[in-house]
Amino acid sequence: MSLDKEFDELQRLFSQKDLLTEPRRSVSNGFMEILLAKRKNMKIKIYQEKRHPLPHIHIDYGKQQHAASYSIESGERIEGSLPKKYDRDVSDWLVRNREKILMIWTSLQAGMPHEPLIIKLAGDE
Repeated sequence: MSLDKEFDELQRLFSQKDLLTEPRRSVSNGFMEILLAKRKNMKIKIYQEKRHPLPHIHIDYGKQQHAASYSIESGERIEGSLPKKYDRDVSDWLVRNREKILMIWTSLQAGMPHEPLIIKLAGDE
């Protein structure tokens, strides 16, 4: 296995641990923030936002939080911007994982357990 592949696998394993231990609750807004995946220089997150009916994800890029938002159903960017290569990566990832991510969105918005769903999602690369 090449060093790059070993590094990618190690990063994926660390991400899986983060996915299970990093949920945070914002004190000011009272919403839950869940890390779905770490890909390249991005964090893909989903929030428990009861006032947002459109299923979507948020992208942190580098040190920039909330760089972009994407519709889970269409995979299209609905707000913000990312470099083109990352934009395509997020859209492709959403298309591959749409069903699982929609299940996570629905569970999180309803206040139901979402951790088992995230574990299933973590295996995708």
